Amino acid sequence: MECRADGTVRLVSWSPADGFHIDDDVERGPAAVARLEAEPGDDDDQPDLPYEIRCADGTPRAKVVPDTDDD
Repeated sequence: MECRADGTVRLVSWSPADGFHIDDDVERGPAAVARLEAEPGDDDDQPDLPYEIRCADGTPRAKVVPDTDDD
């Protein structure tokens, strides 16, 4: 992740935690907000983890947001 001079964020690369993979529809930016979703491997009991990434004081900050997917 990188913060750009105009305050936007761009996802350059990412690596999910063990047991997760990243959904194909990554919004990598540059934009005010970049998004990606970590999905559990074969565990349907574990929720997806949607993230929003923004720049704050020149540093990328990621936070989990509510899952709005209706699957």
